[in-house]
Amino acid sequence: MTGPGIPNRHGRVVRIARILLASVALISPIAPASSGAQQVEWKGVERVVAFADVHGAYSELTALLQSQGIVDGDLRWSAGKTHLVSLGDLLDRGDDSRKVMDLLMRLQTEAAASGGQVHVVVGNHEAMNVLGDLRYVVRGEYASYIEEEDPVIREARRKEFLARQPGRTEAEFDKLFPPGYFGQRSLLGPEGLYGRWLLAQPVAIVVNDTVYMHGGPSLALGNRSIAELDRDYAAAVNTYLAAEASLVEAGLLVFEDSYAQRARNAQARLDAMPPGEAKSARAPQVARFAQADDDPLIGSNGPNWYRGAALCNECAEADVLRPFLHRAGVQRVVVGHTVARNGTAVSRFDGAVVKLDAGMNKAVYHGRPAALISDASGSRVAYANPTVAPASVPAEPLYLSSPLIDEDAVAAILRDGQIETTEACGQGVLRVRVTRGGHSIDAVFEATSTEVTDRELAAYALDRLLGLGLVPATVSRSYSGQDGVLQGRPAAWASQQDRQNAAARTAAGLACQVISNNAGEPPIRRPLPLAAVPPRLSAGGYCDLNAQFQLSYAFDALIGNQARTQDRYLYDLDPSMQARGMSLVLSGHGSSFGTSTKLPPPLETALAKTGPEMQSRLRQLDAAAVKSAIGQWVGDQEIRALLTRRDRILELARGSN
Repeated sequence: MTGPGIPNRHGRVVRIARILLASVALISPIAPASSGAQQVEWKGVERVVAFADVHGAYSELTALLQSQGIVDGDLRWSAGKTHLVSLGDLLDRGDDSRKVMDLLMRLQTEAAASGGQVHVVVGNHEAMNVLGDLRYVVRGEYASYIEEEDPVIREARRKEFLARQPGRTEAEFDKLFPPGYFGQRSLLGPEGLYGRWLLAQPVAIVVNDTVYMHGGPSLALGNRSIAELDRDYAAAVNTYLAAEASLVEAGLLVFEDSYAQRARNAQARLDAMPPGEAKSARAPQVARFAQADDDPLIGSNGPNWYRGAALCNECAEADVLRPFLHRAGVQRVVVGHTVARNGTAVSRFDGAVVKLDAGMNKAVYHGRPAALISDASGSRVAYANPTVAPASVPAEPLYLSSPLIDEDAVAAILRDGQIETTEACGQGVLRVRVTRGGHSIDAVFEATSTEVTDRELAAYALDRLLGLGLVPATVSRSYSGQDGVLQGRPAAWASQQDRQNAAARTAAGLACQVISNNAGEPPIRRPLPLAAVPPRLSAGGYCDLNAQFQLSYAFDALIGNQARTQDRYLYDLDPSMQARGMSLVLSGHGSSFGTSTKLPPPLETALAKTGPEMQSRLRQLDAAAVKSAIGQWVGDQEIRALLTRRDRILELARGSN
């Protein structure tokens, strides 16, 4: 048979026949999402195989399914009672997304006949296509719908567009709405074959002890159970679609409106209407659409968009994750959406989160297909292209100084690497680049006394003991004839001082001048220059900056640090991690670990808000563990004072509950 999008004399007849057959076979799965509660929880399943984020990579998906015995050589279901779980994002970025949907629609029927299940969890890209947010649809995807595109409709839309957009050309229309565009909108709209199928799929499910969802749990989910979440998410999507349809019918929305501007455009057209009954009748419709458009369940904090569990500080984010798992009655959540580094699926939060998106679409993400296999023997991850036998899921290392090199490796580079000055930052303070084994790290070297060096090393070690991930890798080094501290830095960062006032950096050595950049060498990546730092850095992104500050308050109280200044709160601004938002990094602990047990009154007020996860980690500290971690730099009296301060932090936190 001729492939999708390649015309032939019988192509339309063949395609229509296939659609009709699929429709007959899928009457139950494509029932409207609002038709009643669907099953979203399964227990006692012997084998579960999950995969994530296909993005149109049909050949990679089929190779993965064949490698795990899910389908045979003819791509027919061969896995018996296995439950197969797609974590979403079948669509966008790859030409063959339609073939992926056709395959899974058929496998749902075949698996059910064998006592198995195929679960398709709705990802943000499925939702985007149904709702009409088409930012990531590629021309090859549109081309697969050419045969279903009615040329009469296309020509009518062309005339409407040109009439509404004076000065625009037919070529611009064809660029904005490539061949197949209107066929795609028909079949992926709420009344189309694929749209109705996707609307019937859940946004999260429970199988055995695991929640499977695309993005991850956020505070926007509230106290909902998984069943309530699926119900409310479906209602939010359907409410949006109904409100949109009413505005299209009223002429307040048109097909060329961008998804992000729809609510604004509808309001502008309403405002332009003359006063009267028609305008009064339309006003509630516009308000309903604006409210639907603003529903948090379909926004950036919704279940198929949120990345907190995948990206954010574990100690801070645990206070969101743990209650969600408890309410759902499960041990972990498996997510896609956020591509793991190096094409390798990883776990976080001591196995409570598995990040399964290994970048299946190699052309886009340079990754590989991954499958999580869960059965009576536990969970393992396997790969295809090439096939890699199932093995345990590794824990994700900490990335703080670099998005590509984990913090333990950073520490090794700092200890043994070759140091090169990149900027002078003041008396005894240098920005440097440290290179070892072909890898380079940005860092700051500061000439210090032995006592200050010991305190900095102790702070770094205690941060790691607590698993906070706030203090970057820190080592003692000698450089340019001086002893001191060498500490890793993100390649692009700004301080809290910059955030509050970009007019000047502090006298702590942050007003740096370049002293070397040899001709022919790669450009040195520096912190943002002052001109590039806005007076108020955006606190957007998924990671809650307030929660990170709460951790820093508890950490400073624990180590007795009363010298925290605005230039010692640092923010990672690496553009590759923009979705995460600002990540807090702490420096400047040379005057910590004293013997005083008093806490500053202003800090006590903040400590009352110390979160449950931080409290739990503090409770687990004991004298032996602390001495083992920092005893080479801090004496017994200082450790006893630290534990007394710990007890006071916990007392304050308990008093606020």
